[in-house]
Amino acid sequence: MNSRVISGKYLLFMFALGSVSLWLVEVFFEFIWFNPNSDSFVSLVFPVDDPKELFSRFVLVSSLLLSGAVVSYLYDKQASSGRRACESEQKLKTIFNSIGDAVIATDAAGMVTRMNPVAEQLTGWTVQEANGLALSEVFKIINSATQHPIVNPVDKVLKSRAVVGLANHTTLISRTGERFQIADSAAPVFDDTGEMSGTVLVFRDVSDEYRQQEELRKLQNYLSNIIDSMPSILVGVDAEGLVTQWNMTAEKVTGVPADAAQGKALSSVFPRMASEMEKIKESIKTRTPRSEERQSRQDEKGVCYEDVTIYPLIANGVEGAVIQIDDVTERCNLEQMMIQTEKMMSVGGLAAGMAHEINNPLAAISGNSQNILNRIYKDLDNNRRTAEECNVDLENMRDYLSRREIPRMLNGISDSCNRAATIVSNMLRFSRKSKREFSGCNLAELMNSTLELAANDYDLKREYDFRKIDIIKEYSPDLSEVVCEENEIQQVFLNLLKNGAQAMMEKDYVDGSPCFVIRLKKEGGMAVVEVEDNGPGMSEDVRKRVFEPFFSTKNVGQGTGLGLSVSYFIITDQHNGFMEVDSVPGSWTRFGIKIPVSGQEA
Repeated sequence: MNSRVISGKYLLFMFALGSVSLWLVEVFFEFIWFNPNSDSFVSLVFPVDDPKELFSRFVLVSSLLLSGAVVSYLYDKQASSGRRACESEQKLKTIFNSIGDAVIATDAAGMVTRMNPVAEQLTGWTVQEANGLALSEVFKIINSATQHPIVNPVDKVLKSRAVVGLANHTTLISRTGERFQIADSAAPVFDDTGEMSGTVLVFRDVSDEYRQQEELRKLQNYLSNIIDSMPSILVGVDAEGLVTQWNMTAEKVTGVPADAAQGKALSSVFPRMASEMEKIKESIKTRTPRSEERQSRQDEKGVCYEDVTIYPLIANGVEGAVIQIDDVTERCNLEQMMIQTEKMMSVGGLAAGMAHEINNPLAAISGNSQNILNRIYKDLDNNRRTAEECNVDLENMRDYLSRREIPRMLNGISDSCNRAATIVSNMLRFSRKSKREFSGCNLAELMNSTLELAANDYDLKREYDFRKIDIIKEYSPDLSEVVCEENEIQQVFLNLLKNGAQAMMEKDYVDGSPCFVIRLKKEGGMAVVEVEDNGPGMSEDVRKRVFEPFFSTKNVGQGTGLGLSVSYFIITDQHNGFMEVDSVPGSWTRFGIKIPVSGQEA
């Protein structure tokens, strides 16, 4: 710095020295060649006697000194300006190189003009190597997800003359092949005239951040998958009752997507939870979980039961709650089924005991009626002997009794006893606990036995009597024995007959009367049973749900809704068969059963 200042003064000194030298040279030449008066050299240096000459020399020297001063001043100013420019350049370079982010500058053609050390480190290029190269050669980027090349941001800046941000998931491939996850943007650089003179690209290595974000995203997805995979409805709310979490089960039940539910009031997106809001807020306030079991509600499928549990969020100062709603309808129905089964087992045991007790008086009545017929109408020696001892004409007594239709009455008693015995036998066999032993069974005989059992089903209050129903049997002779569990198949037959009979009694018949058409036939290796009635039929909605447990079209207290579902289970699960129903509303209903003839134990 001092050398340049001295050089400016030295330049002024040189001008002064030149002026003096010029003065002395002129004097020297005048002394040698133009000195006719032989004046002394000293007198010629200062020609006092010649004012004009002296003035001319002063003007010349003054002009030279003035020019030297101007030149020296301009030189010093230029030197100072250069010094400031150098200092500015050095300061700019220091700042440029001190930036923590990578910076690459280009000219208006997109050629690299400058790079800082961070950019050199990330790209693998030195500024000397990259200078003058196209940015696309030095700065190679791809999409992290697709691995496809990405349009260079500087190219976009040159076209749009605006700031351009890098796309998400951008990977920089360095000269050595090393990969960095980067972020940030490129911007245009304008000169004083407003023309774009180049661009500047600023980016930074966010590989660690990206890795953490990816791990966080995977963890969030994992937790989200766990929550969405749960069969329970899981809903998160904040202290104001606004939804913060909404799993897939909640979407299915409410029909509201998670995106639409986020941030909305729970009562607006899940109206049936509006009555629970006070409990939720109370649970959040007291930080105490709440649970209510078997809350009942009515929907299109009937009565449903739910367990509602509220878990307040108590960690990390977060205020809110998670509501878990479990549909326990099936569990409640199973519990009711178990209770019903226990009742049926008790009724079955009671029926078996009653049947045993009825058998004894039936045997006495039947035996005594037969003895009466034998002692009156059979030609036995004891009969004649006793009549003679009593002076009774046996033939006249027989004639009297016949005229009074006593034999017909006694035969009626005997027939009724036999019928009652058959009923008791069927009750005993039906109520007997099955050991699930598959054996050969004649379906025709089993159906006839079931018809006899069903014929004793009547209800005076409903004016319902199975015996008033016409039975049309269409049994195919080619159906031999079928391997099955006889008691279970009889249970299925009885359920179909009783349901059909009760349905037909609800129909007003203008023409005709209640009628069953029962078909037994064989199709390939399957035994086919069809029970068709001409009752009121069923709608399509009822037909689709008729085999669901606890579904019933009867009034409360008139049915459990288990008969057909149990029958379906016996046929499809226990006998590897098929069961279906067809119906025309107002005309008929037909239940079809197919089971393997050879049988197959489940």
